[in-house]
Parts: sequence; C-alpha cells; structure tokens
Amino acid sequence: MDYTLIVQIVIGITILFLILFNIYLYFNDVENDTVNFLIKRWAYHKYFFLTTAWGILGGHFFLGTEVPLLGPNAWLPVVLVVVLLIALLIIGLKQDKDFVMKRRIQLLLLILGVIYGHFFWSQRHLDYLDIFN
Repeated sequence: MDYTLIVQIVIGITILFLILFNIYLYFNDVENDTVNFLIKRWAYHKYFFLTTAWGILGGHFFLGTEVPLLGPNAWLPVVLVVVLLIALLIIGLKQDKDFVMKRRIQLLLLILGVIYGHFFWSQRHLDYLDIFN
C-alpha cells in the first residue's frame, strides 16, 4: 500500500490548520498570542532548544549529505537528537524566570542545528538505499 498520499493529506491538513488558527489568533482581542509570537517568546527564554530543533529539522529535510558521518545507522542520529534536545531543555528549565537568550547565541544554536541535521541526520542518503527500490 502506498502511504504517500495519506502522508501528504495529513501534512496539508496540519499546515492548513496552523495557518487558519494563526489567522484567528491574530484577529482576536488578545494581543501577541499568535503561534509565531509564542514560539519566538519561548525560544528566547527557557525553551531555547526550539531554535536548535528548527535548525536540525531544516538541515535534515532541506540539506543533507549523501554519506552521513555516522554511516548507515538510522537510529543513532535520532537518539542523539533526542538526548541533545532534552539536555538543552533541562539547561533552559534551570534558568531564572528573567532569563533571555542573546541573539548571537540563538544564531549559533540554529547554525549548530543545521550542521547536525546536514551531516549527521541527513535524509538525502535514503535514495541510495535498497529499501526504497
């Protein structure tokens, strides 16, 4: 069974829901409660692991190398991503309530995430595996 169409429908519905929900939040009576604003506020405070996660996903989906540095292990990069993001979450939760991450550090976290997603958790090499032929 080909699940490609089902996955595309689920992704399309999710994106449509997020867009419509964001529009609804923009036009309601509460200021600064859109999804974009909340994620930005969280990322600049205790949940700065979000910046690294976006970088990792960007490097994973849109960049990538044909030969990942960890070889053909499909599980190891995922485990390392989970461990890394949990460690960043724990570090963030231990910060004071007035903590604000500097923009330079945010940029560094984003770049490091893109590098990890590109070199370690690449999706591009999947075309060369026999499981898809």
